[in-house]
Amino acid sequence: MIGWLAATAGTAALGSFFPLVNIELYLLGVVSTVDDVSWWAFGLAAAVGQVAGKTLFYFAGKGGFALGERLLKRVEAKRNGRWSAWFDKFHQRTVERPWWGLGVLCLTAVPGIPPYSLMCLLSGAAGLPLLGFLAASLIGRGAHFLIVAGAPELLHWLPSALGS
Repeated sequence: MIGWLAATAGTAALGSFFPLVNIELYLLGVVSTVDDVSWWAFGLAAAVGQVAGKTLFYFAGKGGFALGERLLKRVEAKRNGRWSAWFDKFHQRTVERPWWGLGVLCLTAVPGIPPYSLMCLLSGAAGLPLLGFLAASLIGRGAHFLIVAGAPELLHWLPSALGS
């Protein structure tokens, strides 16, 4: 059981920065074939793994890596662009109301739209606190992966519930 959960968390962490690894497809396959572990445990393991991987994006946005420094230089160079205006607006709102920024992050983490990776980067650049980032991300991604992991169980249960 621990091996399956560790493999799921590792696959999710790998998929968080390597887009060819699709954790949703992995989850659907493993939940459908492995009987020893419940679907919700797989969903939570995937959430923990992906948030661990996306924390690198957060630190990059904070300027902890060269990517964050390049992003800030690019925004400074194009102060009149649409991207810069949107980022300034997001940053200002987040500074004024940190709960707003955490709420936006949590809500976008559930469906992954706008791309969750971008929101992680922006959360670091906007100065959201790390613990808030982790909590909002775990809630949002946890909901996402519980929905994905629970889908096969729902499809299995649905015909009998409908009386077919």
